[in-house]
Amino acid sequence: NALNRVIDAEIDGRNPRTAGRHLPAGKLSKGALLAFAAAMSAVLVACAALLNPLCVALLPAAALLIGGYSYAKRFTWLCHYWLGVACAAAPMGALLALSGRFELRYFVLSAAVALWVAGFDILYALQDIEFDRAEGLKSVPARFGPLRSRLLSALSHAGTAVLLAALPLFWPLSWAYLAGVAVAVLLLAAEHLIALGNTERHIRIASYSI
Repeated sequence: NALNRVIDAEIDGRNPRTAGRHLPAGKLSKGALLAFAAAMSAVLVACAALLNPLCVALLPAAALLIGGYSYAKRFTWLCHYWLGVACAAAPMGALLALSGRFELRYFVLSAAVALWVAGFDILYALQDIEFDRAEGLKSVPARFGPLRSRLLSALSHAGTAVLLAALPLFWPLSWAYLAGVAVAVLLLAAEHLIALGNTERHIRIASYSI
């Protein structure tokens, strides 16, 4: 997030919705955020080295996912899915740290997370359709408009639900897990219903509160 704020500082400053963020508002300096990002990167490298060789070998992939996301909206409307994959690296990384190897079931869980994040990020981007179009930035809403964007977001979350429901095929999970999946599906449905309010408040609640 620190790196993202530095890379997007000028864009954030031109967007009325984000002009109050720390860098455009002058509450933090780019140097401070870059120093923080560098320190956290050093911690990441050190922790990976303490885990296993696979985690170390995958550090360049992590750097590409994390650093590349901030530039993705400059050239592809798939930027929401890039963010989803970047966030899905967290559960994948945790599983690789524990096992030191890839397994098919890890990809099922990670794909569920990727589609979940992409789905709510598409809803979040509904706030910036006109700004993104004016700036030449890429996003699903800017490319396809509100209605089709909502549909693509809902399909992404449907994919999340299917993948979560399929996890007992790969792990010995009990009925309690499936009950949790049912609750998650209800929350995802509530997210889309709230987002229909179409105000900034509704979108924020739907995207980052549910």
